[in-house]
Amino acid sequence: MNIEILQQAVMDSRDGITISDNRSADNPLVFVNPAFERMTGYSFEEITSVNCRYLQGNDRDQPGVKIIHDALAKGEYCMGTLRNYRKDGTMFWNELSISPIFDKNGHVSNFVGIQKDVTIRVLLEQELTNRNESLEKMTENLEKLAVMDGLTGIHNRRFFDAQLDIQWKIANRHGEPLTLIMIDVDLFKQYNDIYGHQAGDAALKIVAHILNAFFLRGSDFVARYGGEEFVVLAAGLGWEQASRFAQSLCERVGDLQIPHVASDTGYLTISVGFSTRAFTPHDEPGKMVERADKALYAAKQKGRNRCCGI
Repeated sequence: MNIEILQQAVMDSRDGITISDNRSADNPLVFVNPAFERMTGYSFEEITSVNCRYLQGNDRDQPGVKIIHDALAKGEYCMGTLRNYRKDGTMFWNELSISPIFDKNGHVSNFVGIQKDVTIRVLLEQELTNRNESLEKMTENLEKLAVMDGLTGIHNRRFFDAQLDIQWKIANRHGEPLTLIMIDVDLFKQYNDIYGHQAGDAALKIVAHILNAFFLRGSDFVARYGGEEFVVLAAGLGWEQASRFAQSLCERVGDLQIPHVASDTGYLTISVGFSTRAFTPHDEPGKMVERADKALYAAKQKGRNRCCGI
C-alpha cells in the first residue's frame, strides 16, 4: 500500500494514535497524531519524549492502569478504560488499546496506542447502574465532562475555544491553511415567534446534524457557537475549496425546505462567513474569528442565504 495513503489515514483519523519507543528508558512517546492533540489539549511538542502516564495525573489508583502496566511489561496487546485528564484539567474516559511492534530479532521496539474518548458511553453505563441519580444530574455530567451541547448533541462553545488554539498550532506546524466557518440561521427570532420555541429547537438540531454530517474528516471540527450560531474549523482547505463548502452548506439547508414565512425564500436558510489563511508571523486565532464574523456580517447585509469569505 502507498505509504502516503497510510500517513494520511493516521493524520486524519478521528481516534488518537500514539507510538512509544520501548528501547528508550521509560517508554516515551515519539509520535502523536492531530486527533490525540485535540483529544488531550496538549501539543505535539509538549507530549513527545515523555511517558503518557501524565494523562492520569495523580489519579493512578485505577484498575485499567495495572492492566496496561502489566501488558507493557510482558510486551503483550491489551485494552483498558482509564480516567484521563486534558491539559485544562477536565476529565474524560479514554478507551486505550496498545499493540506491540517487534523488531527483526523478536524484541518489542515500539508500542502503538489507539485512544478513543468514550466519556458519554461510560457516563450512560454508570447512570444505568445508579438509579438514584437524577436525569438532570446525568445531563449536567455529560455537558461538563464531554463538553457537548445539550440541545444539538455537537460540541459546545467551551470546547471550541479550547480546540481553536490546538487546531491553530497543528496547522501552523504542518504548514497547512486553516479555515474558520461561521454559520447563522437567518431570521431565527422571527422563526421562534411564528412557530414556537419547540420548533426552533428542532430546527437547530436539524441544522447541527447537516453540519456534522457534511464535515466528516478527522481534521474537521463542528460546534454550536451560541444561540443560532455554529462554527466549523477545517484544516487543509484552500480559499476556493472553502468557498464551495460554504456555498454547499447554504444549499443543503435550503434544500430541506423547512417552512419559514418571514423568509424571502419561504424556507429556513443560513448565512455563512469564512476566513481561510496560510500562516504568517504575528497572526493569532482571535483575528481569524474576527475576520470570519466580519464575513458573516457581510453575507447577511447582502441579503442572507449566501456565503462570503475573507
